[in-house]
Amino acid sequence: MKQQFSNKKCTPALLAALLSSFIPLQNAAAQTPSVSVSNTVDPLNPVIVTATRTPTKASDVLADNIYIGPEEIAQAGQTSLVELLQRQRGVEISTQGGAGSNASVFLRGTSGGQSLVLIDGIRTQSSLSGTSAWAAIPLSLIDHIEIIFGPQSSIYGSEAIGGVIQIFTKKGSGPFQAGGSVGYGSYGTSIIEGSIYGSMDGENKTRYSLSASQELSTGFNSVASNNPCNPNQPSSVRSSAYCSAGWSTSRTGYTKDSATGQISQTWAPGQELGAQFLSSRLNNQYPATAYKPDYSDYAVINNRVTTLNTLAAYSKNQMTRIWNSLLQVAVSTDNGQTLAPNSNAVANSKQNIYTWQNDIKLGSDLLQLVAERRVQSAFATSGNISQDQNTNSVAAAYQLKRGSNLASISFRNDNITGYGPQNTGSIAYGYFFTKEWRVNVNHGTAFKAPSFFDLYYPGYGVSSLLPEKSKNTEAGIFYETKSFDARVIAYSNTITNLIQYTSSGCPAGYAFGCAGNVANAKINGISLGSTARLGNYALKASFDQQNPIDQSTGYVLAKRAKQFGNIGVERQSHKLVTGVESTLQGNRTDFDNTGNMSGYALLNLYASYQLEKNISLFARWNNVFNKDYQLSYGYNTPGSNIFVGMRYAMK
Repeated sequence: MKQQFSNKKCTPALLAALLSSFIPLQNAAAQTPSVSVSNTVDPLNPVIVTATRTPTKASDVLADNIYIGPEEIAQAGQTSLVELLQRQRGVEISTQGGAGSNASVFLRGTSGGQSLVLIDGIRTQSSLSGTSAWAAIPLSLIDHIEIIFGPQSSIYGSEAIGGVIQIFTKKGSGPFQAGGSVGYGSYGTSIIEGSIYGSMDGENKTRYSLSASQELSTGFNSVASNNPCNPNQPSSVRSSAYCSAGWSTSRTGYTKDSATGQISQTWAPGQELGAQFLSSRLNNQYPATAYKPDYSDYAVINNRVTTLNTLAAYSKNQMTRIWNSLLQVAVSTDNGQTLAPNSNAVANSKQNIYTWQNDIKLGSDLLQLVAERRVQSAFATSGNISQDQNTNSVAAAYQLKRGSNLASISFRNDNITGYGPQNTGSIAYGYFFTKEWRVNVNHGTAFKAPSFFDLYYPGYGVSSLLPEKSKNTEAGIFYETKSFDARVIAYSNTITNLIQYTSSGCPAGYAFGCAGNVANAKINGISLGSTARLGNYALKASFDQQNPIDQSTGYVLAKRAKQFGNIGVERQSHKLVTGVESTLQGNRTDFDNTGNMSGYALLNLYASYQLEKNISLFARWNNVFNKDYQLSYGYNTPGSNIFVGMRYAMK
């Protein structure tokens, strides 16, 4: 979408000012950095938890993975969580407008519901829709993010076909610290956040953290000119889309209030009790149609209120020298309400999750045994749905490390109400030719249970639906040093029993079609990525070539491109950090191979300056050249937009 910020005189000036700090890269390696590009001890080899449910150095993780650290999140500015994920290798997104709108995240060509989303180890997917409320998750309160690609159902169960995205909120450690930031930018966007965290040392250590944030935005017109409900479309087009009067082209904004917190007590060596929570409330506007008593329609701006909550209490216990236990009780809720002239529909989803994880060290190896029970309940006024579902699971995994050899094997059984047992497994092997060079081979299976809407929505849901299932094989070659890494991964993922709309084979009385296991998908691809540190410079690049095909139609899967990639360069010199990044994505179509969306390239700039020890200024300019592009057919995306602010962080 073309935005109000498009001043042709100031654009070249600001672009030149930010880019002027970059010195030709051939001289970078000869420079001595005055300040480290990253605050992490080893940003190219972080500790990854999600792949194995235990802390493991990235160089020893056999599953393909990405780590997004605190520094990258701090530079995000007005960027939403899904926009940050879009800048990562292997990730595509779709939205229906601005940062508060409905959004989906696609890992390696799989759908938005085929990837598991965890917040501090807790599932967040709605049982009703089978997807996560991405727009309700506050990026400013996130410490770091881990993305694990490939089937992970043998570790986590349902949904983990494309992979797992785990979000970690801030934890307390060290002396008391306080921090906060405030910023303002285009579209009337303001973000304010604050946090306190630390630990109290003594005979028994207490760790604590508490963070809160608020986001406001007046937004922009999300109804694109090619939207069938745009009021400028011919009346016949609008009528066929059931919006004869068209949709409002007014701005649609959002507000979001969020808080997170954690507290833990080490009451004896190796013994810890703790609790953690996240609560976020999103109120988002969106264009829609309402109806008068005579059934004629008119344009309205509706509100959708989404409340996302996670809460957990846990006990970590070192039972013996080789046996560590984690017992956790967690609850996750995704509650939504539509505020509209004709409806105040409610859709509430809740999960109670009870987990007992046991890690047993056997020399340099690790045996992991997990027992889990998940109780899902959901209620929706639309369709009068009130349903429960129980899942009882057991899992075992073995990780082996012998000299230059790494290997893992895992198995999980999920016994789901109405489906019986769902068995998944994976096996992986890695070999270090040298300290830097490694190859991996992985094979695994995964599944996704149908959502409650797919099962029970009147006139659409079919209670006899089968779970979607997948088989994935991949191989990769990795080169890793302290200043440079590169990887190439080739994969082939076959997904059967895809749940889609169909007009055939529906139960009697279903006049408008139903949900059915009517398709299979084949996704072949290659993913390339590299990061490097050259003196004061940090460089990052990725490229994905994939072929995500619906085998029942031969079409490319909706909203997914065959090619996409990212590139970024950051320079830190004394107190000033400057960066430039670009995202590219090829052509896509919307559902049923309709609604062509052209490829695009975006350029973003960012900078921060350390005023003094605890205070810094930051700025970000997204979509510098005001590119008009779409992530869902008929919906605008943000135009050129700027955000500036100040950050306080005790050091």
